[in-house]
Amino acid sequence: MHHSVADARSAALFFNTWASISRGHGMMPPPCFDHTLLAARPFHARKVVYDHLEYKPDKEHECVDSVTCRRTYASGIIKITGAQVNALKAKCGGGTSTFRSVVALAWQCICRARALPPSAETRLYSMVDMRARLDPPLPPGYFGNAVIRTSVSAMAGEVMWSPVFHVARLFQAATSHGDEYTRSLVDYLERVDTTNNLPRSGISRTHFRAISWMGMSFSDADFGWGTPVFMGPALMYYSGFMYVMNTPPGKDDGAVALVLSLEPETMPKFTNLFAHQLAKM
Repeated sequence: MHHSVADARSAALFFNTWASISRGHGMMPPPCFDHTLLAARPFHARKVVYDHLEYKPDKEHECVDSVTCRRTYASGIIKITGAQVNALKAKCGGGTSTFRSVVALAWQCICRARALPPSAETRLYSMVDMRARLDPPLPPGYFGNAVIRTSVSAMAGEVMWSPVFHVARLFQAATSHGDEYTRSLVDYLERVDTTNNLPRSGISRTHFRAISWMGMSFSDADFGWGTPVFMGPALMYYSGFMYVMNTPPGKDDGAVALVLSLEPETMPKFTNLFAHQLAKM
């Protein structure tokens, strides 16, 4: 899959539609290929009103040896029960999503496991699906790439030792963008060379990247011989990367799985810290 063609939600639509056709059913919803819905505005009306630093090379914090970054990490899957999710969301305050709550606690524990100096800058990167946030929203079957990069930075001490609801609020500010932000980004990307100007290697050891696959169920991808046993990423690209996913339906409502990669020496420390913090909820 090439991200210039499709994002994860489009991939889910593709597989579920393919499976539906294989079972003799139709396409629901039908795919929409009208990419002009996310085109830049006319030249005279373009307006870049945000910095969009996530789309600019960061040589200071980018991994120097991308080959090493891609090879030297430990990966694993951590499951969080529905009861633990609810307790964590309660700690983060009413209205906080599962994704934001889980990522806030993970960010705290990763900074602690890495023993970051309190004065070090730590940046949390994410991706936001803008389909429902645009004005007007994109059609339900929009097939393409409709996600944007976003991030928030803070001092490691603030992330490590603040209450988890404060960290969740920091993350929420970076994942609440709407139509104006997206249109500004599209206008910005229209004028830069995206082939050479976008960072592609690993990120700094002080930073962290979390992506939501919540609500993107492949459980309907039944080609005629049953539903999938497992769905997840085929590989992790570098250390400091995490996906948050729903677990298969029916076993534990509200449970989620974290698929993550960290430095080999950090992973066991993180696992213990994260489990300890969940047990205290």
